[in-house]
Amino acid sequence: MYRGILLLLIFGSIIVSYADSAVQTDWSGASGVFGPVNEWENNYYLCSEIATSSQLVLNFMFMDHTVGSDFEDAWCVYSEDIDGDGDMDVLGAAKGDDEIAWWENIDGSGISWTEHTVYQGLYEGLCVVYSEDINADGFMDILGIGGNHITWWENSDTGSGIYWVEHTVDEYYISPKDVYSEDIDGDGDMDILACGSDLDNHITWWENINGSGLSWTEHTVHQGSYDGACSIYSEDIDGDGDMDVLGAEIWDMYAGNIRWFENEDGSGTIWSIHTVYSEAAIGEWTVYSEDIDGDGDMDVLASIKIYSLTDDIAWWENTDGAGTIWTEHIIDSDFNAAQCVYSDDVDGDGDMDILGASYHNGISWWENNDGSGASWIKHEVDPDFKWARSVYSEDIDGDGNMDILGASSWWEEIVWWENTGYSPDGSLESSILDTENDTDWDYLEWNSQTPSGTSVSFQVRASDDHTSMGAWSDTLSSPCTLEGILNDGDRYLQYRTILETSSADLTPSLNDVTISWDILGIEDPAEPVPSETELLPIAPNPSCGLPIIRFGLPETASVELFVFDLSGRLVSEIHGDEYSPGFHDILLGELTPGIYFCRMISGDFAAVQRFVIIK
Repeated sequence: MYRGILLLLIFGSIIVSYADSAVQTDWSGASGVFGPVNEWENNYYLCSEIATSSQLVLNFMFMDHTVGSDFEDAWCVYSEDIDGDGDMDVLGAAKGDDEIAWWENIDGSGISWTEHTVYQGLYEGLCVVYSEDINADGFMDILGIGGNHITWWENSDTGSGIYWVEHTVDEYYISPKDVYSEDIDGDGDMDILACGSDLDNHITWWENINGSGLSWTEHTVHQGSYDGACSIYSEDIDGDGDMDVLGAEIWDMYAGNIRWFENEDGSGTIWSIHTVYSEAAIGEWTVYSEDIDGDGDMDVLASIKIYSLTDDIAWWENTDGAGTIWTEHIIDSDFNAAQCVYSDDVDGDGDMDILGASYHNGISWWENNDGSGASWIKHEVDPDFKWARSVYSEDIDGDGNMDILGASSWWEEIVWWENTGYSPDGSLESSILDTENDTDWDYLEWNSQTPSGTSVSFQVRASDDHTSMGAWSDTLSSPCTLEGILNDGDRYLQYRTILETSSADLTPSLNDVTISWDILGIEDPAEPVPSETELLPIAPNPSCGLPIIRFGLPETASVELFVFDLSGRLVSEIHGDEYSPGFHDILLGELTPGIYFCRMISGDFAAVQRFVIIK
């Protein structure tokens, strides 16, 4: 009777009349909510290896590896191929030890490390480390700040990373907070940027005069009047081909700014100021730039720790591409004591994700769910990595996946987490729902995406005592009636969803779940009977997966239904079933995205309704 690749599921020939139902479409709230609750809202009870947000996906698995320990007050982490052997090494700055070090990735696997000290001594409070080929000799050098010094260390002796020659860029730069390197004047060599936090609140760049890194000319990008320049970065914000400067400033007791400074003529001598964001509070901010929404222009992202007010990970959309109009998007408003932000394609799907480090929440990353930056799924990498000061991403073990690095001043460690892909399975248990009535259970329905080799399934249980819910049902692999699965009359309900994959590169996703029931002891009111035969609009339309065909009959009649795709191919049909007078609903199984037509024939009556299936 059935043709094509789709199965038409027909749940009886009566109206699917829901006296009541419970729907969950969001799991971004609190875990540990056992219940009973009257609505699920966005909370749940237990979760294992599932990332929770406005949809459910499998979590990424990360295996931690210690790079360096006893690194007192570890403050900053970075990664670069320091010794030129083709694999990625790790750099760190320890504020407590006044030390900059790098760890050699011995065999490229990230399992065995040898520590090399670059500098340890008089520069009090070394807190930032960065790497660039400053003198253009083909070897990666190291930059750092400490005391009042802006310094770079030359990777000498054929670039082995064993011997370092110190070069001072500026020894009187008051309270330096951040350092970076970029070709600001467009002459082909690498210049140096820094910001300082004192009464002059300055952002500065030093011109690498002959490309050797031995002679420098200082240029002011910005000099203000309040304490607090704390973070800098360089990117072509307005898309004119030269490098601009991005900065974060905290105005003590007054306000904070994220601003960018336009390199007016490309030479780095004339700068104009543009505000991205301003907030009247004090805190600690870091800034970074990346094309978050994939529209070809550079956006801005930041971690914002505003004392007693908010702890945000946010990004600002470069709305006009020129850097003059910005739209704020909050990714996470409860990343407690946010310290650092970075961006990379962690899941390898071609769009840019966001990583963050927090004093109290450790290391997390947020998956850019659809590539537009509008929807995010939070993945916790290591919530117990306390006092995380810095986060970075690089393929440490050379397997093609982006791994994550962090520095913790509490644990005095530099750690990297190996990205092993999606967990093979995970589950989530809902809070216990109180229906407040004796129930006659109807249907379990859900919308999901299940790439080949993945699955979404459910178990349910019900009881008249919420303290003793009993055993879970058998696993349910597709939406179905709950008749015979749950005992009618039970008041309390709980579901468990199970996500599975056979590939570390793929995850299923769950968008929503609905459970419906009638109330026992209350008869349904008489249903209306149409005056003529009619085929009603398909609902919902468009649908994410489970559309309902609804029709009405004035008297008992035989009905034929046919479902065609846009090419005219018949994908499902039902012949000659007889239906009683009234309205009837028929639930279709999941259809692949596309445009479809449903044709109904009953005696002399014929009608067609068009509907759309979307992802």
